[in-house]
Amino acid sequence: MDETLRHRLGELLAGLDRAFVERETHARMTLLSLLAGHHVLLLGPPGTAKSLLARAVCRAFADATYFEYLLTRFTHPDELFGPVSIPGLKDEDYRRLTEGFLPRAQIAFVDEIFKANSAILNSLLTLVNERVFHHGRHRDPAPLVGLIGASNEAPDPEGGLGALYDRFLVRLDVPPIHDADGFLAVCLGDLEGFDPPAASRLTTADIAAVREAASRVTVPAPVREQLVSLRDGLRAAAVGASDRRWRQALELVRVAAATSGRDAVGPSDLLLLQHCFGDPSDSASEVRPVIRRALEALVRPPSTTAIARRWSELAETEAGPRFEGAVTARLGALDAFEVELGAAADALDGQRDSVVAEAEASPWVVGVPARLVAGFVGARRELSRYADALARYRTRLRSIDLYDEVIPRARHAQLSSVGHGDMTRFDGRRPPLWISRPGAPAEDWIPVSRDGLLLQEQRAAIAGTIHREVVDRTLAAGEPVTADVRWDRDVRHLGLDNELLYHLLQPHGGDGVLEVDLGGDGDAERALRTLVEWLRGVGIRRLPAPPALDD
Repeated sequence: MDETLRHRLGELLAGLDRAFVERETHARMTLLSLLAGHHVLLLGPPGTAKSLLARAVCRAFADATYFEYLLTRFTHPDELFGPVSIPGLKDEDYRRLTEGFLPRAQIAFVDEIFKANSAILNSLLTLVNERVFHHGRHRDPAPLVGLIGASNEAPDPEGGLGALYDRFLVRLDVPPIHDADGFLAVCLGDLEGFDPPAASRLTTADIAAVREAASRVTVPAPVREQLVSLRDGLRAAAVGASDRRWRQALELVRVAAATSGRDAVGPSDLLLLQHCFGDPSDSASEVRPVIRRALEALVRPPSTTAIARRWSELAETEAGPRFEGAVTARLGALDAFEVELGAAADALDGQRDSVVAEAEASPWVVGVPARLVAGFVGARRELSRYADALARYRTRLRSIDLYDEVIPRARHAQLSSVGHGDMTRFDGRRPPLWISRPGAPAEDWIPVSRDGLLLQEQRAAIAGTIHREVVDRTLAAGEPVTADVRWDRDVRHLGLDNELLYHLLQPHGGDGVLEVDLGGDGDAERALRTLVEWLRGVGIRRLPAPPALDD
């Protein structure tokens, strides 16, 4: 569509925004409906600028014939449709003189439209729906572009006006002003009037150009699928929606897409459908949730399933028989994961920016609705959680101490399976083996029973008993008890460094290491073998698994 025409539409809407407070959506939907050739109903209490808004929007059209009238229960058909032709009656030809009345108008505003009596109602229904005016034998085509109706309240469903109510495709609730600053601006008369320059006003040719462009707008398959879901959702919510209304609603969104510079209906256009169905004054309406669900399905962010799978697969990557090589390989896998994570974030941000740009480019959508970007915010948060977990995991791997990773878990597993009260107690016999980190002080060594159980809680008692034995033996030999007479010099001790622990945790491995490091001590070797069986049995990995994501 012509860019100049789009610019003029933007100027008109900006002028309406300056002239009214909290009526951005009302002005846009009214103007859009007239461009699409459909009718608008403004519902709200007296004094909410319904009439003022309707007249202002009508001034946006340059060469359109305009008609306005206020109905009462006593309004005569002559006042709306024109007087009966007296010469015609003399010739037995019943007809009305319609020039200057509703049947000859292109843009019309009818206030208190539901005050129409039965004498007016039938002619009005045919006129607004079929653009035909019946009088006598005559069926005159009506040039009506669109009708704006206003009322203080919706019609009584049992009052016979349901058909007229249904003729309005767009129905808008017009409440009192809420914002304090806006309220004061209206009360103090600080708003400028709406009087667009002649060059900005829309001509009949402009309307034809808009509709021609809209006729070429396509409806992509994903949008079609969600339109069916919308229909089914409204049916389930008992919201009436005829096939005619759906067809007209699609005409409306096509015009919205065309005037937004697009050749296909997009997600932001579907937002406009909330004004086409249901009761606009019903705050608990089911229409908005149905549309929200359709948008969530249509504007679904890229899936993070592949990222989640790759994160879980990191635990399965083991490279080489040595510890340093395995850590290096795991860090390399983290680097590759980080690249994939960055690509996923870029794809997510790109799609989000596209959705936001579409909404911002639409002259009919006020702001970027949160529901359009809510899914992207959640997906971005999910990727951020992976990034945080990646940073923690990388730091942990670079400073890993397998002893801290393995021994506490083995102790926990033994307490859980054996039971705290059933743990092997110190019975005066020396444990065959003590283990620790390499270089750890004797106070941190842990005794290991012949059954491979960690006797950490009894370490002090066992060390004290051994120390008394050493002292007694030293005294019995007639030697002085010096600072060098220590219990830890009289036990078999093994410092479990990263490389040794990594090898021990290898399934069906570690035999050669046991023999070498324990110098052939059978009891110590048995204790270590049994402890390693514990470690392997509870599924302790040689490298820690990736951490769970933070909530």
